[in-house]
Amino acid sequence: MQIQTIEDLYREKSRVIFRYLIKIGCPKEDAEDIVQTTFSKAFEHMIHLNVDNPSAWLFRVSINNYYDLCRKQKRYPYAQIDESFFENMYQMDEDGEQIVLKKEHKNEVETVLNQLSPTQSNLLLLKYELDLSYEEISVLLNMKVDTIRTTLYRSRNTFKQKWSEFVERQS
Repeated sequence: MQIQTIEDLYREKSRVIFRYLIKIGCPKEDAEDIVQTTFSKAFEHMIHLNVDNPSAWLFRVSINNYYDLCRKQKRYPYAQIDESFFENMYQMDEDGEQIVLKKEHKNEVETVLNQLSPTQSNLLLLKYELDLSYEEISVLLNMKVDTIRTTLYRSRNTFKQKWSEFVERQS
């Protein structure tokens, strides 16, 4: 890695890493610190770092830093869905009742996402909340695109099953 490369990676990936950390439950201040720590590690290790996919390395380092923070604080990640996700889904005028129903729906989706494995919920968030393509996710996680597609397919099916069970329990 060269200094220019790190600067380019910072411009391209810092925002994605930050948004992802927020989505998995990291407080804003901690997410900013983790992004800064991640890129400082990249800068410190740039001479010794021999990585085929530097953006995947940065993504992995940031996630590991977040998990370390969770262990230190005895706190565990949870899926968080931005309210704008549902606001953008419905492009019509709304009254107060519809807004309240959306917030309730958001909480229900978060509950079901928290029942999934961290891998499954993280992939679903990357794909549907951050709106990343299969290729972008495969680059970030340093996995094959076919593996991402298969895992996302299974994650969607598991989500559907858990959602059906959740709806039945609510009835």
